[in-house]
Amino acid sequence: MPVHSIQLLPGLRCFRDTCNVYLIQDGDQAVAVDFGSGRWLRALPRFGIRKLAHVFLTHHHPDQCAGLLAKRTWPFPIHAPAGEANFLSPEKVTAYWKARCQSGPCPPSYSVLKRGVEGIQFDMGGFGDLFWGARRLRFIHTPGHGANALSIIITHHGKQIVFCGDAAHAGAAIWQPYHLEWDHWTGAGALAAWEGVLRLSNLGMDLLCPSHGPVVADQPRAMLKRLADKLLRFYRVKGHICAGETDDYLEPSFLECGARQVLPHLFQFGCNSYLLLSGAGESFVVDPYAADLSQVDALLKELGRPRITAAAATHYHSDHSDGLPLVKQKYGAKTWLHPWVALPLRKIEALKRPWLPLKPIRPDALWPERGVWRWNEYEFRIAPFPGQTRWHCAFMTCVDGRRVLFGGDNFQPSSRWNATGGFCAFNGSRFREGFMRSARLVLRWRPDLMATGHGTYYRFHASQFRKIIAWAERAESATRSLCPSGSLRRDYHLF
Repeated sequence: MPVHSIQLLPGLRCFRDTCNVYLIQDGDQAVAVDFGSGRWLRALPRFGIRKLAHVFLTHHHPDQCAGLLAKRTWPFPIHAPAGEANFLSPEKVTAYWKARCQSGPCPPSYSVLKRGVEGIQFDMGGFGDLFWGARRLRFIHTPGHGANALSIIITHHGKQIVFCGDAAHAGAAIWQPYHLEWDHWTGAGALAAWEGVLRLSNLGMDLLCPSHGPVVADQPRAMLKRLADKLLRFYRVKGHICAGETDDYLEPSFLECGARQVLPHLFQFGCNSYLLLSGAGESFVVDPYAADLSQVDALLKELGRPRITAAAATHYHSDHSDGLPLVKQKYGAKTWLHPWVALPLRKIEALKRPWLPLKPIRPDALWPERGVWRWNEYEFRIAPFPGQTRWHCAFMTCVDGRRVLFGGDNFQPSSRWNATGGFCAFNGSRFREGFMRSARLVLRWRPDLMATGHGTYYRFHASQFRKIIAWAERAESATRSLCPSGSLRRDYHLF
């Protein structure tokens, strides 16, 4: 398939490849900014180019450089930003994929070559430069799409040209803005991107040449300043989701075994796990984390050894679900799962997501997607509860005269993690379809007590969830404003 090109200036050409590949020509020699598929190499003789002197990579993503895997050695030096060896060198790429195959949090990059490239020189440093003959190529650190990404500046035909990689896209947007999410809940990547874009916006420039989309020739600095404002807005919605709310924890009693008695028949132990006691001499475990289960025998002994007959998880994350098989194996508990939670737990190999258990988990029975489930004297209301992750549910029942909503990781007290388990595309987070929908459900159900993850149980206040609804609207708007197409589904959502 031919690769089309356009001439931007005499001796400056853009090839439309898997990314924009920019060619700077001087006589019969040239240098390239990024590489793409490499198909454009066949066109060089047509432009009188006999020698490609250097290739400079702005960052490590496969769309920038996958064509380099076609050969073990190339007749030109390949340069990359310092630090990108972690995602480009053969041994580091092998280590990356080995770690990526294990259950864990958000990876350090969402887009890495399947194998590394031999012979790259990692000699491009932020605020440094390299020479091509007498011509100085300058580098500016512009992280965001990755912690090490650089922009390249060159003076050509009396004009200052800035090749910005994926630091910016025309229309004050970001190509695939989920790359700004360096973890599942903070705005660290967004803040780094804001700083880099602000740095670029203060440069004089005639052309801004991004890795995707059109070249920006009309007031590129003004466009970058608009983008910086959007990035700061995105960073802010990564912050607190119900500003001004105070904590209202329910103070527990402590048992001799170390577990906490939240209500006479409700106990919390370890990091995430709850145990609900029935008058029938049975118990129900919510969110069993394997690391918590060493405490179960002592708790059951102190409670008179009630049999564990049922277990469930609010969402698929391993610290809420990986104890389900152990509870079944050791205590004979029947595993119940919401259909939304069961899906990723059944298909951990096909549906790679963060914090999956190491082995598939299959329930003994499924709850209705929405409806009622009875366990002994307890009647539970059940519903989808998307937010921190799409594959999440909530269930509420009356315990000792109090309506208790088991809510997993979507919502936390104000002082804990900005009152949320965080949002990111890799975790399947949603805004209107997720946090807003779930906050409205809490307002409809009006629990007395939120029994949530990571040892938090607190009194419900409607004001907190009204603020979360307003925040979710702002968060969706801020995220969409960074999408080149204006569509979250096309540019941001990974699942």
